[in-house]
Amino acid sequence: MSWDKVRRFGTENRLYLVMLSFIVATEIFFATSPIPKKEEHLAEKKKSHRILTPEEVIGQENRIKELLSSNKPLAVTVTVSTFAGALALMAGLFFGISCIARKLNGHDIMAAYGSPPDVRWQFIDILRIIVTFYFFAYTFQWIEANILYLMKIKDIDGNLFGVLNATLTDIMGMAIVLYFTVIKFKSGLAGLGLTFKNIKRDMRIAIGGYLTIIPVLAIIMIVVFIGLKVSSYEPPETKAFEILYKAKGPKILFVLTALVTIIGPIAEELFFRGFAYPVFRKRIGVRNAILLVSAVFAMLHMNIVSFFPILALGVLLAYLYEKTGSIIPSITVHIIHNSAVIFFVYLYKMIALPK
Repeated sequence: MSWDKVRRFGTENRLYLVMLSFIVATEIFFATSPIPKKEEHLAEKKKSHRILTPEEVIGQENRIKELLSSNKPLAVTVTVSTFAGALALMAGLFFGISCIARKLNGHDIMAAYGSPPDVRWQFIDILRIIVTFYFFAYTFQWIEANILYLMKIKDIDGNLFGVLNATLTDIMGMAIVLYFTVIKFKSGLAGLGLTFKNIKRDMRIAIGGYLTIIPVLAIIMIVVFIGLKVSSYEPPETKAFEILYKAKGPKILFVLTALVTIIGPIAEELFFRGFAYPVFRKRIGVRNAILLVSAVFAMLHMNIVSFFPILALGVLLAYLYEKTGSIIPSITVHIIHNSAVIFFVYLYKMIALPK
């Protein structure tokens, strides 16, 4: 690369380079600042991850039986959800076998109803969105920290504050993607695959696609848990689940549920499938783009246990977008999946965790 190209790149991206410098400086500041650790919190966290003894397992089973026998609505919920899960698994096996049969007979797994739009933005614009997103995220953190310091606010619910901050950050991320797509490139919502003209068809495809992936997710999770058992590795708790297990107030539960089931899925689909996927699709082909975007999507969740299930889910999300040209099926599947996960987390919290 010649010096003229470097200078031209710097001139064209001056604003983004300034924002990147701010991000790096903030990272260095947080990395070098002494952060006090609460030993009691660490001990509690370590205790929560330890393996239960056989006596403790039996005691917990007896407690759950007593709880279900005394709480009929909860018992009915557990029975219905178990039946619904088994039914969904059987339907998924049927759809999966049908897909394999179609493939073996030389047909596509799914008929193509469209394809993602030929977008005008490029890989550099993906990087620009990422830099812009983190710049504003860190800016908000600095503003919040200074407001709390100046107002001398100390008694604050850290979990609620963090959830609210994550919610506002995801909304900001959606706004940035929409700005680049609609205003900067003038592609409209259709540039992200946001089209509602075949909404009923897209919803049916989403439900069928999610049912098909359920057996795959189940097999992956079984293999992962066997691997964890053999290796005796205890993964760290996902932050959202940790807050869900400990939270008691309705405000934080409502906001976190909205974040995980609606806001988060929409924000992630707009960026990963709507904005990023078409760029890689054009440069490295459909199959490679699906795998690459799905792998990055899974890695950013930063949990080794959920990497492969999220990778499989990401492949489905990109595949549905590729086959329909609409991002609605991907958003719908993402919302259904996260809603199912959050439901069973709530159910687990009610029956397995001591009050």
